[in-house]
Amino acid sequence: MTRPDSSTPPPTPDPLDLYRLAVQHPLAEVAFIERCWAHHHPDAPLGAREPMLLREDFAGTCAVAAAWVASDPDRQAMAIELDRPTAEWAAAKFDDADLHILAEDVLAVDGPAVDVTVALNFSVLIYHDRPALLSYLQHARRCLNPGGLLILDLFGGSSADRPLVQCRPVQPDEGGIEPFDYVWDQGAVDTQTRRIGCRIHFELDGGTRLENAFIYDWRLWRPGELVAAAKEAGFAEASLWWAPGNGSGRFLPVTSEPKAADWVAYMVCRSPG
Repeated sequence: MTRPDSSTPPPTPDPLDLYRLAVQHPLAEVAFIERCWAHHHPDAPLGAREPMLLREDFAGTCAVAAAWVASDPDRQAMAIELDRPTAEWAAAKFDDADLHILAEDVLAVDGPAVDVTVALNFSVLIYHDRPALLSYLQHARRCLNPGGLLILDLFGGSSADRPLVQCRPVQPDEGGIEPFDYVWDQGAVDTQTRRIGCRIHFELDGGTRLENAFIYDWRLWRPGELVAAAKEAGFAEASLWWAPGNGSGRFLPVTSEPKAADWVAYMVCRSPG
């Protein structure tokens, strides 16, 4: 038997694992979806069907879809991710989940119809012009059951308009991955096109840095622009949800753009019916 060399550094974790641990909160997302459903269906008769079918667009790690199916044995989910290696990573990570993962463009997947579609991690910001944004929103509406919900997230505030670098430590709650630093590297916004370039780096214990682990080319849509586009796309209702700065972390519907230097919000759109 050869004894392992204790000085040998552990293998470099996959950036997708680091992203999942640093950025995503899938159990909180599932709880938020359930609150949104209750908010938009307050008059549902006793015993009416709860949301069971979820679609995660631009799914990446597919962590939200996996948490959805784990939350109830009757729930099912479909996760759509364009990048095939990422989709394959997720399929291996959640191989024991009742989860259907497709390596496809979200616009190429027409069904089955679902109760809720989520497009999180600011994914809708990939659409740089209004016709492209409108095309996605119309497609998302057509893929929902009557009364179904589309949930997006976005960010903004005065700090979103200028370059900045933010670093925070992450203490993983699962074995095999050492503590690391998450680095958000945000470029300047083009004031005319609202285009912004952002990057994520990871700094590992021992000094290894995963430079440009994830690179984003986004348009920083304003909330009012997204709400107007959702209504033009045929949604019966579109509202902004924001967590006021009271420390509760509870997102609530608001009627205007948050007045904060740095905010993250959801947009919740309800299909007719």
